[in-house]
Amino acid sequence: MKRLLRSVYLSVAFIMSSGAVANDSLMVFTENSPPYHYAENGKVLGAVTERVRNIVLRAGYEADFKVFPWARAVLNTQRHSRALIFSIARTPEREQQYQWITPVTQFKLGILTLSERADIQFKDWSELTSLSVAAQRGDIAEKWLKERGFEEGKNLISCADIICSWKELKRGTVDFIIEDPELIEETARLVDMQSDSVQIHRLIPELSIDAYLAASPQMPPAIVARLRRAASDMGYRP
Repeated sequence: MKRLLRSVYLSVAFIMSSGAVANDSLMVFTENSPPYHYAENGKVLGAVTERVRNIVLRAGYEADFKVFPWARAVLNTQRHSRALIFSIARTPEREQQYQWITPVTQFKLGILTLSERADIQFKDWSELTSLSVAAQRGDIAEKWLKERGFEEGKNLISCADIICSWKELKRGTVDFIIEDPELIEETARLVDMQSDSVQIHRLIPELSIDAYLAASPQMPPAIVARLRRAASDMGYRP
């Protein structure tokens, strides 16, 4: 009888323990943007990935990282109550769509062209629409371009990720893309290009932004509070 009770006790304890582990797991969505966050051999790696992982672990949770095209990562985050997303720009349009945890990196974006394209010259942003561009679907760069008159199917190719945009530039199907100078060397290597084969033509002041770790709007406040406290304990600002 004692043996039977012990067996039942251990079984219940195992079930409760398993449930607790499952309940301590958060889904974390991001896009392919090396070297900050990218998938390799079934794992999500990168410098910013590690920052996020450490924040989640410090808060007492396990992180289940997933890499998707940006638009899909956004949709997945909005659909799940225990989901996080990074690295996402905190814009006025997005302010009420997420619960903001902490900045995890910064982007300074600019016009990237092939170095050989000396013919690309412009004095004002309005002159850009005479050129063609590739940008990630749902990204702040795509929004910036559309606000300045770019149209998909006309002078704008919407891509799933930054690698797609780089490939369009490499093939010569577009005149420029929008990229962070800090990411050029790593991303050029991934598409078999030399970093000196491209150049930043001009930085875009409006696209110099902090990129955040943010939570689904449905995420329980207690979890958000623990994540914010963990980030603060590690020296990250709100």
